[in-house]
Amino acid sequence: MPDAADLTQQLADEERAKQRQYVLANTGTRWGFVGIGVLLLATVRLVGIVPVSWLFIAAFTIVFGAVNHGMRRVARDRPFQVWFPYLNIAIGTAMISTVVYALGPTGHLLYVAYLIAPLQAALYLGQSEAWQALLLNLTGFALVTAVRLSQGSPGWAWSVFAQETLVLGFVCVALVPMLTRLVDRLRAARETLAQVEAGDLRVKVQDDEVDELGFLGVSVNRTTDAIAGIVRQVQQESQDLAAMAEQLAASAQELQAASQEISATAQQLSDGTARQRQLIGHGREDSEAAAGVAAQLHTRAQEAERQVSGVAQQAQRHGVEIARASELLVTLVHHLDQVSGAAGRLEEGSREIGKLVDAITRIASQTDLLALNAAIEAARAGQHGFGFRVVADEVRKLAEQSARTADEVRARVRQTQDQIGEVIAAMGEGRRTAEGVGVVSTAVRQALDAIFGDLNTTVRFAGAFAGETEGQARRIREVVQRMEEVAGIAETAALGAEQASAATEQQIASLAELTTTSQQLSVAAAKLAQTIQRFNVNGGSSPAPQ
Repeated sequence: MPDAADLTQQLADEERAKQRQYVLANTGTRWGFVGIGVLLLATVRLVGIVPVSWLFIAAFTIVFGAVNHGMRRVARDRPFQVWFPYLNIAIGTAMISTVVYALGPTGHLLYVAYLIAPLQAALYLGQSEAWQALLLNLTGFALVTAVRLSQGSPGWAWSVFAQETLVLGFVCVALVPMLTRLVDRLRAARETLAQVEAGDLRVKVQDDEVDELGFLGVSVNRTTDAIAGIVRQVQQESQDLAAMAEQLAASAQELQAASQEISATAQQLSDGTARQRQLIGHGREDSEAAAGVAAQLHTRAQEAERQVSGVAQQAQRHGVEIARASELLVTLVHHLDQVSGAAGRLEEGSREIGKLVDAITRIASQTDLLALNAAIEAARAGQHGFGFRVVADEVRKLAEQSARTADEVRARVRQTQDQIGEVIAAMGEGRRTAEGVGVVSTAVRQALDAIFGDLNTTVRFAGAFAGETEGQARRIREVVQRMEEVAGIAETAALGAEQASAATEQQIASLAELTTTSQQLSVAAAKLAQTIQRFNVNGGSSPAPQ
């Protein structure tokens, strides 16, 4: 999981990227403002409202077009610097001040254009930058007022400047803190989600406001708590599963060792029966030796019966443990499905927000169209429609600003949807891993059931073999005359020894498969633990099982 320094660096990089995008978007939008300024100056020139020279209009177009192009090239091609946004704001202030100056006596009526930079700075840069942008714009407005008063231009006065400055100040005091507060709350939620993305499920969105953003924080906290609970349970169960897999592997190795001992005993039994046949051929003198060999075979058969019975009990116990592990994996898959469902519902909510943003965008587009129509009608009205045209321009600017804000909200919603998609993908991967482990555990359980059946058969056979060897010894002691019958029994015992040896070889092969399966189960449990290790739910990531 990334440390705090990495997370801080990530957020700082995102902030710089946002500021660079702000400068690039602002320079792109400024081309439209340059066009509007040229159109406005040309219109007042043609109508005869203000005698603006064509040379001034051409110089305005060339200078601000070149400056805006240079600003865009610098912001796009060079490493980002902290002074880029301030230079961009200064260019916008200079352009607005030039248009206000060129409009003559009525130019101060466009003072509301000085609100654009402070409000944009509040959204993209911060509250301090917004106040600095307002101060820079008021300075430009004051310079224009001073120049116009020095030229004796009518309609300009310091009292009018003071009134319009108060209006700008009151509007910024009302809007800048609200906008920066919204941005700060969104940034806090983004930082929390970034920590959750990095695997820290202990963090909370600290937002006590009773509004949509506050409720969004509550939903994020509840979702994080639910995921943390599931991850905590999965971590514990993965550790239990790993321990169980290790125990199963150890038991399988013990069973394999015991089977090898049984195989060695069966081989010894086969050798003994061969020697018994040789002793029978030598006659009565060797019958006592044959009786001793039969007694030894009986003892070994009893020992083999006890060992096989113990192996069968261990196989049955491990089968029960593997069945319990399979049930835990089914429960884990069910919990992962519930988490995926909750994340899907959260994604549907974000889509509804996107629909609302689309509706706001359409309303802004319609408002912009209505403002354009109103500006056209005001232009037709001539001098009498000048004030209405100014209002229409401001309405259109507000509509454009609403559209840009809606685009920003849409981008944030899409980013949230992408993160939710990543959470759903992570849950799906965990579910597939758990299902794979479940398949392996089922195969292991089936293998143990087969081994248990073979062991029961071996136990029955060992018991029968012990009885036969006991009868063989009794017959040798009782009647020496029945040497041929004893020879037949010896042949039967030899055949049984071969069958026992074959059965033990088959059992060894089955136990080798059981060992391989248990090792695969241990690897799968380790992968599951490694998958969920990145999540921090109890003050630290859970260690992967050894």
